[in-house]
Amino acid sequence: MSVDKIEIKLTSVGAENVDIEQMSSQSLNSFLNVINSLKNISEQTSKVCTFSIKKGSAYAAVNGEISEISKIYTSIDEAINGNSTDDVVTSNLRIIQKEIQREAFNYQFLYGEMTIDDRLKSAKKITKKRSKQTFANKIAVISGFFNQIGGNDPNYHFDYGNGNRLTIECTKLETEELKNYLYKNISCLVIKKETEDDESKAIYEHKTVVEEMLVYPFQEFLRNYYEKIELVHRLEYIYEFIDNSENKLQNIELLLYAFKSKVFELSELKTILVISKPFQNNHEQIRLLRNQLLGLYDEMINQIK
Repeated sequence: MSVDKIEIKLTSVGAENVDIEQMSSQSLNSFLNVINSLKNISEQTSKVCTFSIKKGSAYAAVNGEISEISKIYTSIDEAINGNSTDDVVTSNLRIIQKEIQREAFNYQFLYGEMTIDDRLKSAKKITKKRSKQTFANKIAVISGFFNQIGGNDPNYHFDYGNGNRLTIECTKLETEELKNYLYKNISCLVIKKETEDDESKAIYEHKTVVEEMLVYPFQEFLRNYYEKIELVHRLEYIYEFIDNSENKLQNIELLLYAFKSKVFELSELKTILVISKPFQNNHEQIRLLRNQLLGLYDEMINQIK
């Protein structure tokens, strides 16, 4: 199907479009929850789409190239069928589902001539599917509206609306950098630590803020990285990723941030150290980050001697 947009309409019982200038506060809150969640799903899947709201109507759409819109629809379709492995897509689609299921509202959720709302209404609880190979500790890039930071044990929050929040642990030193991003939509590199095979109890540990242009390529790298079953194939893929990278230095920095943790394999740390070595003399930040990773690597080696 060749479709260049995904649409959301809030209509009255007679299928007339709701006048956005005459909406009740309840209707407005519902509509804003839905379109904000659709925006979050779209941004997680594609970075080149635009959004539109039709004048006078409770109508919104995400627009883009057919290939990009198809990717967004596919991510929604996978989540409805219980096959999504993406936290952002599944959590935001649950918000849309909750609003569409409310009897007080009549939504049309359209992909071309196809209505998604009936399938979404009847879908079983939308949860993230575990991949065949599970990792207790995974690197991830997550995006969201950064609206709170602090606490005795420092952390910050991404707010996805409708009470759906994600808490990320950080250090007191990192809070100084993070304060500059308060009340903004940002993307962060994190380590996701799952406990007791229960995703709802996952712990997120902050590593660094990610520039927008690096988000999608690095997410694709991580998706491909964790799809590989054998560790040796994952290590080979790191070399391939850097060799083909358009932003080689920035991605090397992200790798140095990402793998600075004792939760990873020594061979993973060693691979990053080898890849980054040729760049350390002419790039101060890479040199500093590499020295930190090297210190951690030596510490881990000494612990097993």
